[in-house]
Amino acid sequence: MEVQNKSGQYVPCIALLDSASQSHFITQRCVQRMKLSRTQTYALIQGNSSVNTGKYHSDLIHLRSRHTDWHTTVKCSTLSHITGTTPFTNLDTSTWKIHKDIKLADEQFDQPGSIDVLIGADLFYEMLRSGRMTRPGNYPVPQETVFGWTLSVRTPAITTRQDLHHTFLFREDNSLGQSLNRFWEVEPGVQSTTTKEQQACEQHFITYKPKHKMEDLLSDYKQR
Repeated sequence: MEVQNKSGQYVPCIALLDSASQSHFITQRCVQRMKLSRTQTYALIQGNSSVNTGKYHSDLIHLRSRHTDWHTTVKCSTLSHITGTTPFTNLDTSTWKIHKDIKLADEQFDQPGSIDVLIGADLFYEMLRSGRMTRPGNYPVPQETVFGWTLSVRTPAITTRQDLHHTFLFREDNSLGQSLNRFWEVEPGVQSTTTKEQQACEQHFITYKPKHKMEDLLSDYKQR
């Protein structure tokens, strides 16, 4: 796939086709590389764990196929990144027996790369064509699209600990006062470690606070 830059030239980009996405997306890095103009808008994007994120920029991009005369203009919301490196690691395609007479949408599909654009549901089925090849066994399924042929196949799972990715969501509903109260609370069974001088100071504060103003406390402290 190719995207038209500010100068009118078409630059190769890597696209992810997502039949479940209700919007189209482009990365900030791709926008900067193309020197595209951005429009300030507001969009509510619902993603992982139903987290809503406000986005304030969108880009109108013109894209086309490298192998057919298909082209279109779409409005994309701008994200810092769309997904992780795809595929995660190099794929061994020595046993796949891919037909040599088909034109692949991405000739380097077996090498890790960054996704530049995500194309959503309203264009997904428009981009599909009737060509499809299937055969028994765990072999990739070539699917013809307007961009060329794509391959669908199960890739090896990553199980090493250093390759795991974690997502954390924190939500705090309590008031500031409640949070401070919990902070100062002493857990049951935990003995106080304050010194006698600190205990005396605390008792002095409790005794004088309701009866005297701050000026009186300072005066009393000087006299002592």
